[in-house]
This record gives sequence, C-alpha cells and structure tokens, in this order.
Amino acid sequence: MIGREEAQRLLAKTLSLSKAEETQVNLRGETLHLTRWNNNHIHQNLVRRNTILTVKAIDGKRVGTASTNVLDEGSLRATVELAQRNAALQKPNPDLAPLPGPEPIPEVAGFVGRTAESSPEERADAAGVIITAAQKKGLTAAGTYSAEVEEMAVANSRGISAYNAGTTGFIRTIVNAGDNTGYADRMSRDTDDFDPAELAAEAILKATLRREAADLATGEWDTIFEEYAVADLIRFFGYIAFGALAVQEGRSFMAEVMGEKALGENVTIWDDGLDPRGLAEPFDVEGVPKRRVVIIDRGVARGVVHNTMTAAKEGRASTGHAAVSDWGDMGPMPSNMFLATGSSTKDEMVRKTKKGVLVTRFHYTHSPEPTRVVATGTTRDGTFLIENGEITTRLRNLRYTQSLIEAFNRVEAVASSARITRDWWSTFTSVLPAIKIGGFNFTGGTTF
Repeated sequence: MIGREEAQRLLAKTLSLSKAEETQVNLRGETLHLTRWNNNHIHQNLVRRNTILTVKAIDGKRVGTASTNVLDEGSLRATVELAQRNAALQKPNPDLAPLPGPEPIPEVAGFVGRTAESSPEERADAAGVIITAAQKKGLTAAGTYSAEVEEMAVANSRGISAYNAGTTGFIRTIVNAGDNTGYADRMSRDTDDFDPAELAAEAILKATLRREAADLATGEWDTIFEEYAVADLIRFFGYIAFGALAVQEGRSFMAEVMGEKALGENVTIWDDGLDPRGLAEPFDVEGVPKRRVVIIDRGVARGVVHNTMTAAKEGRASTGHAAVSDWGDMGPMPSNMFLATGSSTKDEMVRKTKKGVLVTRFHYTHSPEPTRVVATGTTRDGTFLIENGEITTRLRNLRYTQSLIEAFNRVEAVASSARITRDWWSTFTSVLPAIKIGGFNFTGGTTF
C-alpha cells in the first residue's frame, strides 16, 4: 500500500507529462495475504504486492491506453508516450464524451486495520479449526483464507483527484466426504467477523447430509437456491443486462421493457456503491461518485447504470459505474448489487415444498443466449431432493439451462435475511437472500 499522498503525487506527475488534449490516470494497488490448505494440510502462504498505473490519452476523439507497474519517472513518461501513440493509431469515436469534471467524493469507511495486518499465524489458526473439525468426522478439508488491501486513485486533466483504500477478508472451504462435498464461505471488510468453526460446520453438514446420491429426472422442478447460488443467477443480469451500453446497443432485454413489468412483483434489485453492507467504494474508475440506482422495482424495469459516455448519449449524468472488465470495455456495470429480502426463511421454504430441489451453489456458469438471459451451468457441493417438506436424498450434480427472465417471474419465496456473497467467477460481490423459484429447468445430470 503506497497511501493517498504518494498515489496522488504519482498521478499528478503523470498528468504533467502528457501532451494529449485530455488525460486520465488510474492507479490500483493490491496487497494480498493468502493461505491455502488441501487434504487437511496448509500448503501455501504468500504475500503479493502490486501497483498498476494506467494512462488514458485522448486526442481528436481517439483514445489510447497504456499501463505499467514500474513507477519511476522514466517509466511514467514512457507509459504516457505509449498511450499517446496508441491513441494516434485509433479511429475517432464520434460518441466519445469529454472526461468528467470533479464532484464531491463521499467518504466510505472500508479500511480495517486488523484485516490489513493479517498474519500467517492468524490465518493458520483459522485453517486449523476447519481442518480439525473435518478430521474429527473422518473428512478432508481444502480452502483459502485471504486478507487484501486495495487502493484506487483517479486523476484527470479536468481536475478530478480521488483516492480510496479498503480491505477485504475472504475465507472458504470445501469439505470432502469421498464422493460428496460441502462448501461454505464468508466475506467481510473485518476478518474478526469470521467464525471458522461455524464455517466448518456448514460445509461438513453439506458434505455428509444424505450420503447416498441419486439421479434426478430432467425437467422443471421447484427449486430453493442458497445465497451462493443466487449470486450466480444475479451475475447474469448484472453482466449482460443492467448496463446502459447493453441497452443502447439492443443487447439487453431491458431495452424493450423500461417502465414495464419485467420480473416478478416480489423482485426488487438495486445497486448502491455506498452501502457498507456490500464492498462499498465511493467512486468509479473515472473518478465519478457512485449513485444508488434502482434497476428493478417490484418487478418493473426502472433503470440501468451509466458511465460518462453512455450518460452523455442520453443527456444525463453518470451514475458512477464506469468499469473495465478482463475481456475489454463492456461499458458500465453494477458494482454493489442488492436483492430485496422477503418474509420467508430457508427452513420454511423447505417445509412448504412438496417435491423439489435444494441447490447450494453453481460451477462454471455461462449464457448461451444473452438477450433472454439464458443461463447454464452445473450444481456443486450439495444438491438435494426435497419431498413433503423434508430433505430426503442427496442428488448427483445437475445441469440447468434456463431463461432467468422467466425464472425471476416465478419467484415463489424470498428469505427475510441477506448476506454478502460473490458468484463463482468473482465478477460481482452482492448482498442477497435465498430464494425459491417454481419450475426451474434442469436439463441433465453428472456422474458425481
């Protein structure tokens, strides 16, 4: 961690080296403390530190970028020059908006010293609690425990200068009981929130409940999704449909239903980058403060998230959701999604299910048909048959193929509590309750 003063000095220096019409400089720093274990043994402990500085140079509506993690003056100068050369090679973008100007940046209390100072001994102790619990049951545990410090700074030639630092702790385990596995994880800004014994108990229960696995006939089944699984379902909406660029390009179903009923009346989804129940961050990669955006309000499509360019096309202000994905600039995306809670519990959902399925989480999910938000993937680490209000049978993992627009029009129950969780791909971190969907389409099975 280099801190606010040094980050802002580096960005100011970089801006001074640019001769472009407009320039934006981003700095993202990471200090990662990580402990891994497998087969009931810790096998890796590491610290990784890296700081990446990225320059965006704009000349004649041409944009070029370049990055470096070497921060001496010569490297900064070379990175600026490369960004300017890259801009000269591009075609002009007639839709390109000017860089944003400065706005007040709200303060977010996302930094916890205990997490930043995580020691190998603390993480080993937590792993030991999980491993010991598994060993007592004759099982094996694998998992990771990370404590991370992230800092982001943004400056541009229009006067933006923003900085934020935050911490994230994440602990997870997979417990193996031969042919069966169970999973649990927890995430928090403060690693003191973690209870490794509780985590181990959850994963062990999923690994050992109803040990003999059976196949399930393909077809539509009433299905209860734990929060881990809901995170993957919501991911598809966030990645495919809830950004303004997807709407403007006609790739999102939201383009056809704005102001109309799109999902079930018991579905409300919003994004709020400042809500501390999630991993709040006060501004986006353009240095624009984040704003709360109601996306689905009791089933009605109300809005999408914007960056500076998509907002300019519609004559409105950015909502602070500029993002750059690993696959290129996909336009603005949500950053801190919430699904409104309901009045049920997971136990009540089970009791009220005559015949259905309980899904702990998913693995390797994709969308073969984005416009209908069709999702596919397999279940993992605890899939069960419910009969007459009780979990009666462990199921072999199932493949599903389902339009989530249709599925979220058949939400029958929503849990009264929500928790912070992330999807299998770690695309989004969201605050979500468990849900029950009627007639979810399972299209195949696995041998395990």
